Amino acid sequence: MISIVMPCYQQAAFLEAAVRSVLDQRGVEVELLVMDPGSEDGSRELLLELHKEYGGRLVLCFAKDQGQSDAVNCGMARARGQVLGWLNSDDVLRPGALAKVAPFLAREEPAWLYGRAGMIDAVGARSMNLVAWYKNWQSRRFSRLKLLSENFVPQQATFWNRSMWDKAGTLDVNRHLDMDYDLWLRFAGVSNPTVLADELADMRIHAAAKGSVQIREQLADAQATARAYAGEYGVRGRMMLLLHRLLSLRTLVYYLVMKPRK
Repeated sequence: MISIVMPCYQQAAFLEAAVRSVLDQRGVEVELLVMDPGSEDGSRELLLELHKEYGGRLVLCFAKDQGQSDAVNCGMARARGQVLGWLNSDDVLRPGALAKVAPFLAREEPAWLYGRAGMIDAVGARSMNLVAWYKNWQSRRFSRLKLLSENFVPQQATFWNRSMWDKAGTLDVNRHLDMDYDLWLRFAGVSNPTVLADELADMRIHAAAKGSVQIREQLADAQATARAYAGEYGVRGRMMLLLHRLLSLRTLVYYLVMKPRK
């Protein structure tokens, strides 16, 4: 079984597309655990209607949490699958994605992988194609040292097995903007990922997304995370930190100019 955890809060506009993108996957046994601590925008009512259609494959948890990282951790603790992933409630999986990743993660030893991700806007049209192309180009080859220069691993297109989650540890609940980056660096401390050339998911760019609203804070947190891991690499680590600052500045300028306004 594959278990996907979906933290959700006030995302009714995108929620149905996200849920269906997971539960309509073919060729695999999949469950989706949606963690909603108290949406008041119709999300809960929508989820209950979807539950009538998907039954026990859609697991709903309406308990309070301490934020997105805590919600993902709680979902992973309840998940029954040996292959795991997390999809935010405004993103979507591509058709056939889970059937592509499952064979690589059906093993006892810790393992993880990522593929490519596209970017879509609020209505599902292709968006920010230059950013998507760059991230996919940058992610085609992996090393932990290279990862210190920027977070090029697409969260919505990354999956792992239960052994990796148990070995590397859960998300840091004190991280709210770069928890995935910290997790990848810990995963990479256990083993390198398998890198797939397949497009597995789409990240949705819209005005209310964290990456749009809190881009400065997100980039600052990522730099701090990189510093926490760079020391073990000595001079090479310091060089990656310098490159990280330069790339962060480039990313900030691009997002301030190109981010969606609605």
